[in-house]
Amino acid sequence: MKLAFTEISQKPSSFTLTGGDWFPADEVACASPPKAELRIRRNTDRTVALLGTLKFTAILACDRCGTPVECPLQEEFEYLFTLEEQDNAGLVEVECRDEDCITVYLQEPLIDVSEILREQVFLAIPVKTLCKDDCRGLCPACGALLKNERCNCTGESTTSPFAVLEKLRKRK
Repeated sequence: MKLAFTEISQKPSSFTLTGGDWFPADEVACASPPKAELRIRRNTDRTVALLGTLKFTAILACDRCGTPVECPLQEEFEYLFTLEEQDNAGLVEVECRDEDCITVYLQEPLIDVSEILREQVFLAIPVKTLCKDDCRGLCPACGALLKNERCNCTGESTTSPFAVLEKLRKRK
C-alpha cells in the first residue's frame, strides 16, 4: 500500500489494516490475523507524520528446546517523512536527535506503508524466545527434551576439548 505525499491532508486520517500482503507470512508464522492501526497527517508542506500500532500473535520456536510458542506482540511506532534532502555534507560526526532517528528522507513523494509495517513486524519479534523461563532445553549428548523426559546420559563428554583436564583433576 502506497500513499501519495500530496494527497495527505493536515487533518489526521486513521485507518486499520488486517492481514494482507504487507505481513511477511512466509517468514513469520502468525496464530491470528495481524492488525495495524495507523494515523497519518501532514505537519508542513514537506513533512508528514505517521503513528501506528501493530498487533499480532507470532508462533516462534523456543530458543532452548525448539517447541512452538505463541507470543502476543504489540509494537507502537512513529515516523516523520520528509521531501527535504538530508543535509550532512562536510560533516564527519554528528550527534543524532530523537527526531533524526524516526525521520525518513523520501526520494519520491510516495510513502510505502507496507514496507514500514513489514519492518515493524521484524522489530517486534523478541531476540530470545522461551517456552518457560526455566526451560532446560535439550540434552547436548542424546537430544532428549529435558522438560518432558529424563536424560539417561552418563554426563561425560569425550568430544569436549576440556575432557582431558577432567582426567588430570581425577588423578590428583
